[in-house]
Amino acid sequence: MSAPKPIQWYNLLPHPEHLEKMATEDVDAAARTAECEADTISFGIAAIGNLLANTADAGELGMDEARSLGWLLESLGTLSANLADVKRSTSDELRRRQGKTLQAGARPVATQTFED
Repeated sequence: MSAPKPIQWYNLLPHPEHLEKMATEDVDAAARTAECEADTISFGIAAIGNLLANTADAGELGMDEARSLGWLLESLGTLSANLADVKRSTSDELRRRQGKTLQAGARPVATQTFED
């Protein structure tokens, strides 16, 4: 038996191709979560940058710490970019659903959307 494929965090995010099958409430929740988590990551990256600059200036940053921070920042940057993709995809899907609802003559679905 072969070793199981490692699970990557980005596999846990909703894929744009699967949004049509998700309930509107779930798409809306994914949009709001992606935006909030991306904001948190952005502020965290800024804080790490500040810490990195100050410790380097003070001569207190070792090579191992710098390497670890570099890998962390790469991962956080990729996660942040993927969250932005989720946010765009979910916002597009919610707008598409809103348009379908309006075209059908029904009352608009109450969802909260965020502009890019």
